[in-house]
Amino acid sequence: MKKLVDEILKEKSFCEIIMPDLKLNEDLGLDSLNMVELMVELEEQFNIEIEESDLDPATLQTVEQIYSLVEKYVEG
Repeated sequence: MKKLVDEILKEKSFCEIIMPDLKLNEDLGLDSLNMVELMVELEEQFNIEIEESDLDPATLQTVEQIYSLVEKYVEG
């Protein structure tokens, strides 16, 4: 799961190395539009539907938080 998330993040950020502690905005350069595109891509790739309540920008700031979000829906 993390490998696919990493590939999606590499595509969206043009960053070659994705690490869990990287910040989505500061390190990967993802703006609000990129974040919407990322969420849509995650939903499509993992066949999940992320609830609006889980899309709070304050709680989605690092790669690790994206992993946790996807795990919640894939495992739940």
